[in-house]
Amino acid sequence: MSGILDPVTGLPAAIRYVDVHKSFGPHHILRGLNLVVPRGACTVIIGRSGTGKSVTLKHIMGLLRCDSGNIYLGDDDLTKMSDAALRKVRNRFGIVFQHAALFDFMNVFENVAFPLREHTRLSSTQINERVDTLLGQVGLRGSELKFPSELSGGMQKRVALARGLVRDPEFILYDEPTTGLDPILAAAMDELILHTAHARPEITSIVISHDMHAVLHIADKVAMLVDGVVYDEGDRDHFRNSEDPLIKQFLTGSLDGPMKV
Repeated sequence: MSGILDPVTGLPAAIRYVDVHKSFGPHHILRGLNLVVPRGACTVIIGRSGTGKSVTLKHIMGLLRCDSGNIYLGDDDLTKMSDAALRKVRNRFGIVFQHAALFDFMNVFENVAFPLREHTRLSSTQINERVDTLLGQVGLRGSELKFPSELSGGMQKRVALARGLVRDPEFILYDEPTTGLDPILAAAMDELILHTAHARPEITSIVISHDMHAVLHIADKVAMLVDGVVYDEGDRDHFRNSEDPLIKQFLTGSLDGPMKV
């Protein structure tokens, strides 16, 4: 192992971006991104739309390849891996999509069981036990036969989380997990993310969020992206107490200040 530590948490680095650049045609999205994601902690990436947050996540799973720079998962350089090797890397990740991305034609049980049926050789009994346990952990036991259209937005996000955890991933990625939820359901989702982190301290969590209440509640580390680079990083208190006008404007949602519409 490299022995590199995250400067914010002091924890070992799980993922490192080193001078990563990515463009789409004339649009230069990542402009030399340097970021350490600490192992076993919750890192939240914030920033305005178009600053490269989702692009940053997609690079970790090999869904995008950077134009230059390096991305390390432990000591392994993802930028040098073949497509076949990257497919194996993806098996180490669970993901909770912004809009849950459940299969409409599958009930709750089948949505959660799907990754196990596709990627493992577990027996039906083992799959049943695993899905039942996960649904219990996210508070949805008894909803196995319901279809996504019969669920509230919050319940759909919980199903998505159960599906993301069902294969015991090393990493779990949350893409705007509270988008579309009312404040009460958003707070419940925050608590579920926290509970998951505490119950499974071996999991490294990465969250993209615009919900600053959630950020200041769940994050061990916050990284703010501006124009494709890390503008600032620190723990929750660093951002909560920051006097930087750009950070203050983003946290409060004010239209006054350097970050113009």
